[in-house]
Amino acid sequence: MVSRHGPTCRRAAQSLGAAGLRVRSTSLPSELPLPDLTDVVAVLVDLDVSATSASALVDEARAGYPGVPLLCTAGIDARARLLDAFCVARVDHVLPKRGSLLLPRGGTPVLGSLEGPDEHDLFAAVRRLMETRAAIDGPEAPGVVPYLLSGAPVHNLQIRSTADKDTALEQIVHFAESMDLGGEKLRRLELAAEELMMNALYDAPRSAMGTPRHAHLDRRLPVLLAPNESITLRFGCDGQTVAVAVNDPFGALDRLAVADRLGRVKDGLPRPQPGLGGVGLGLVMTYTVANQLVFCVSPGRSTEVTAVLHVGGSNRAAQERGTAVHYYERP
Repeated sequence: MVSRHGPTCRRAAQSLGAAGLRVRSTSLPSELPLPDLTDVVAVLVDLDVSATSASALVDEARAGYPGVPLLCTAGIDARARLLDAFCVARVDHVLPKRGSLLLPRGGTPVLGSLEGPDEHDLFAAVRRLMETRAAIDGPEAPGVVPYLLSGAPVHNLQIRSTADKDTALEQIVHFAESMDLGGEKLRRLELAAEELMMNALYDAPRSAMGTPRHAHLDRRLPVLLAPNESITLRFGCDGQTVAVAVNDPFGALDRLAVADRLGRVKDGLPRPQPGLGGVGLGLVMTYTVANQLVFCVSPGRSTEVTAVLHVGGSNRAAQERGTAVHYYERP
């Protein structure tokens, strides 16, 4: 890893060590590659090591380890720099440091006020990255299980129509209310679940020629998918974290489209218009309420998008954690 921020180094050592990895660190990406280091699984770049642009730091790290997956973390101007890393420098995994969105009196976070990235988030990201690269046996898109404590119940629903979507959303709201989640926590979960299902119903379906079938439709118009096109919704909670995953059988989403959508966050959110389709606001809105937004794409076969929301503390504390983004692609 590339960092000189003590809390980041400690959290990385704990979470990656738990994943069975040995962590070696250096202060600057220009010092890569490290001597006598083989079988490198991933490189974690702390963008706070320099005021240099995210792209420049990523380019240096890639030059040291070409072809090795990169992860980026940041606390200073975290949202903008991490979005630059994902959207411009094409880093598939970006994680904010905890405290990065909690502004002190001066208005800008300082390293002394920042923690490192969340250990569980980093552990889940690297473990899933290793499993994806190894193409181990098992489900290609594991849903919410990697983001919940072992044994947490997971609910599964099949969706083929807008009516099914409405029923599923009612079940999610009832599920949240049964845990006494209300107010902004409930609003965030409801928004994430609905936007992911809407994307799967309207943006994902393709014709036999590979062209979008429903993307042009007003979102208030009902749609019905074929029996073999059922969408799978999974959701669960372990008391601290709620996760919801939507899997469609089309595999039409690609990294370029994700970067295009999330890149709009830096320019401020466009004002949504009722029923307007095909403008990509669903992922933008989900990004703003989730603490992790995870994409797993098998081109032409399936797309799964998972939103992970922290609900154990106050809603403000959850929002101050920021949003990590992960993109996995399987053949």
